Amino acid sequence: MKISEITFVIAVRKGSIRVKNKNIRKFHNSSLLEVKLNQIRRLFPNSEVLLSTNCQKSILLGKKYKCRINNRPKKYCSNIIPMKEVYSYIAKDVKTKFICYLHVTSPLLSDNSLKKSIKSFINKYPEYKSLASVSLVKDYLWFKNKPINYDYLNHPKSQDLPKYFSLNFAINIIGKETMEKRKLLVDKGFLPYVLKFPEDIDVDSSEDFYLAEYFYKNRKKLT
Repeated sequence: MKISEITFVIAVRKGSIRVKNKNIRKFHNSSLLEVKLNQIRRLFPNSEVLLSTNCQKSILLGKKYKCRINNRPKKYCSNIIPMKEVYSYIAKDVKTKFICYLHVTSPLLSDNSLKKSIKSFINKYPEYKSLASVSLVKDYLWFKNKPINYDYLNHPKSQDLPKYFSLNFAINIIGKETMEKRKLLVDKGFLPYVLKFPEDIDVDSSEDFYLAEYFYKNRKKLT
C-alpha cells in the first residue's frame, strides 16, 4: 500500500463541555486545531485531509489548510450520540481505502512519531490491518481490592511488571470499510505504536490543556 491510499481525518465540533472552545482557543501562538492541521500539511502536503465539523471558525481554518470539509449535521455533534455512529458517518465521506484519524487533543505528538507510525503500518500491512498509538502502563494496578497485574505477596520491581497498553488516541489508522460498517476506530489485533510522555498527553481537562501548552512551548528544550 501507499501513503496516497490514506486520508487524514480530523473531527472537531463547536464548543466543549470540560474545556471551553478547546479546539480553537489560543494554545501558545496557535490553537489545537491549527497545530494538527499544520503538522499534517508540513509532513504530507499532497495528502487528502478531511475536516468534519459544525464550527464555522474551524471550517475557515480548514480551508486555509486546503482541507475537504465535511459539514457535520447537528445530529452527529451532540453529547448523547454514541461515538461509533460518528465514526461511521465520517467514514462514509472518505474516498480512500484507509483512514488516519488524528485527534487535535494530542498536540505533543512529534513529527517523527507520526511519520514512523504510518511507515510501520504501510510496511506491516496486511499482517496488521490497523494501528493505534498507546501508552505503556507499568504501574501496580488494583481492581475491586485485588491486584490485577502482579502478586502482592511477592512484590516485583516495576520493570518486571507485565506490559499493559492504554489507548491514547493520538494516532489511529484503520480501514474505511471497518470504520464505516463495523463502526470501529480501534480493532482487535491492531499494531501498537508506543508513545512516551509528554507525547501521549491527551487534552481532556483544563489541567491537561495548560500542561500540554507548557510542554508545547518548551518542546525544543526537551529534544
